[in-house]
Amino acid sequence: MTITSPQAPTRTAPARTAPARSVPARTAPARTMWAKVDTGFWVAHHGGEYFGSVDEVAGGYVSRDAHGIPIGRYDDLDAAKASLRSTADPVNAARRRRTERLSLAAATALGATALGFALTAGALAPLL
Repeated sequence: MTITSPQAPTRTAPARTAPARSVPARTAPARTMWAKVDTGFWVAHHGGEYFGSVDEVAGGYVSRDAHGIPIGRYDDLDAAKASLRSTADPVNAARRRRTERLSLAAATALGATALGFALTAGALAPLL
């Protein structure tokens, strides 16, 4: 861009350059590491963070995601471990949405019931 003025000499504004960005080095994808912490209880770590667990129950295994939400019940340990592929897995995400929706519906119903009781008590209080 050139700026001219009758009193000032011609000067050119310095060009703006974007700051250099460093490109992160590609690393190997994090592996899921399993540890048996107790009889019939396995814990998974993925990339150094808690990833989920598998608990042995009568007749099978129950897997839970990193939030403690049950994913499902399986007949063998490998199937239960495989169910923890990712909490973003479509099957797990759909199950979590269903659970959250049911929790929200239950909380709404309980809240509406409590509000109804409070309004009824407030309306009947002057009559006592």
